[in-house]
This record gives sequence, C-alpha cells and structure tokens, in this order.
Amino acid sequence: MDSTGQKVLKGLALDVGAMRRLEELHRNWRLGRPRSQRMMLADCDLRRLDLSLMDFTDAYFLRCNFERANLRGAVFRDAILTGSSFDEADLTGAIFERADLRGAVFHGSDMTRASLSAADLRKDFSQGANQNPTAACRFRGARLEQTAFVGAKLISVDFAGAYLLEADFSGADMRRTSFAAAQLQGVRLAGAELEGADFTTAAVVDDATRDQVMAASLPVGSAPRLTESEVRKRLGDHAQWVDSLGRAGRRLELEGFDLSGFDLRGVNLAAAKLVRCLLSRANLKQAWLLATDLKGANLSEADLSAADLRGADFSDTHQRGLILPGARTGLIPGLPLTTRGLRV
Repeated sequence: MDSTGQKVLKGLALDVGAMRRLEELHRNWRLGRPRSQRMMLADCDLRRLDLSLMDFTDAYFLRCNFERANLRGAVFRDAILTGSSFDEADLTGAIFERADLRGAVFHGSDMTRASLSAADLRKDFSQGANQNPTAACRFRGARLEQTAFVGAKLISVDFAGAYLLEADFSGADMRRTSFAAAQLQGVRLAGAELEGADFTTAAVVDDATRDQVMAASLPVGSAPRLTESEVRKRLGDHAQWVDSLGRAGRRLELEGFDLSGFDLRGVNLAAAKLVRCLLSRANLKQAWLLATDLKGANLSEADLSAADLRGADFSDTHQRGLILPGARTGLIPGLPLTTRGLRV
C-alpha cells in the first residue's frame, strides 16, 4: 500500500492479459465506478509486451521496464513514470503530455509523432540528491521525428546521437541539454530557454535550425563530411596500412566525421578509429571491422549484415535499428580482443 491506501504491485513480470485486466480496473477507477483500482506498478517487467493503444492516463509506473515494448498510440497523459526504461521501444504516436518522466530512459526508441508536451523530464531527485545519481531523461540514439516537447521541462536532458526531424521544442526549458553527435533538421526552438545547451558537436542540417541556436548566442557544430572520392582515397591508404602491418599507407582516423548514408560494402576498416562518427544508415554489409574503434558512434539503422565485427568496440554507440544478420562477433584468433558493447 502507498500512503493513500492504494495497492502497489511490485517486482512482477506481467503479460498482456494481466495488463488488459489492470487497464480495465484503472479505467473504472478514473470514472469512479465500482470494481476499480488505480494502476500502480513498481519495478515491474513489461519488456516486449504489445501495449499499443492502451490508456494509462494517471497511472503510476515506478522504475518499470518497457524495453522493446510495442507502445504505439499508448496514452500516458498525467502518468508517473519516474525512473522507467523504454529502451528500443516503439512509441510512435504515444502521448506523454504532463507526465512525470524524471530519470526515464529512451535509448534507441522510435518516438515519431509522440507528444511529451508539458512533461517533466528533469533529473530525478525523488531519493535525495546524494542517493540518486541518475541523470535526467536520456534519448540517446532515439528517433524524434515530429515529436512534440512543447513547454516541457528538459533541464540537463541527454539527446546524444538522437535523430531529430521537425521536433518541436517551443517554450521548453532546455537549459544544459546535450545534443552531442545528434542530427537536427527543421527543429523548432521558438521561446525555448537554451542557456548552457550543448550543440557544439551536433550535425545541424538546415540553416533555419542553425540560426535559432546561434540567435541564443550558442556555438553550433557541424560534423565534417568528406566527399566520396576523399573517403575512397583514405580507405585505400588504410588498406595499404593494414596489408603492410603499418609500414606503409596511413591508418584511417576519422573522429567525429559524418559518414551517414555512405556505401562502405566490403571495405576493410580493420583497426580503424571511427570514434563518435555519424554512421547512421551507412551500408557496411560484409565490411571488415576487426578491432575497429567505434566508441560513441551513431550507428542508427546502419547495415552490418555479414560484417566481421570480431574485436570491435561498440561502447556507448547508438544502435537503434542496427541490422546485424550474419554478422560475426567474438574473439580475434590469437589476440585478447573480443567484440564489446554490441547489443544483439
């Protein structure tokens, strides 16, 4: 029981049938009907469930796990979702208006046309400033296409590596937000508070978004992008470096470069350094990525099918929609190097 006498279900792994029964009881509670119970869950496992179109208005989910769940069109209006995880969930068209999302995580989630207007996504201090080191809400590698954050509280929120297309932040409090390695296009920032926001390593595609950031006297980055001929030349130098065991050619080192969408099928990227590069939607089919350093790279929707990934470092990479059928992982024979950080 909580302080109001409501029953809290704790630590349960629930199925879709149970969630539908709880939704019905919750609906009765909201309408003041008999046989009712507010939905109140804590530390529950809801991974991979199909909860699409369900109505969780005013529900309570404390530290619940919605990883890879289908939440298309689900309604969480005025809900409490503190510390919950939505990693790689499908949240297309979901509604989180006025929800409490402090400390929630949305790594790699698809939030196309979702609404988080007036939601609270700041750092969660519910357990005390010293006891809870959890950062503010995180959207690393998330897809935020036409997503609404109008009037939302976004202080210190992490959008690193996210893809933002026509997202609306009008009137939002975005102080100290981070857009490291994020891709932004057609983003609306009218009336937003941007003090201390970090756009320095973001890839801002259009002038309108860039002008809004610069109008707030903030530096805005643009990941350097090579031409296809420049990339081919550097790949040739790298192949020579690999074949000669470092005696000729030059190692490929492209920290923070924009390689999104490039066709790199079958290329030899063994031991290359591609830290924090934008590789979203890149074609890396059958590529050689043995011992490649990809730390912090954005690999959203990249195609790595049948690629050799033994010994590669995927630590802190953004892997939403990563295509991996037939990819080879694990140890490199004769070397103490194994694939790291890859979420299969």
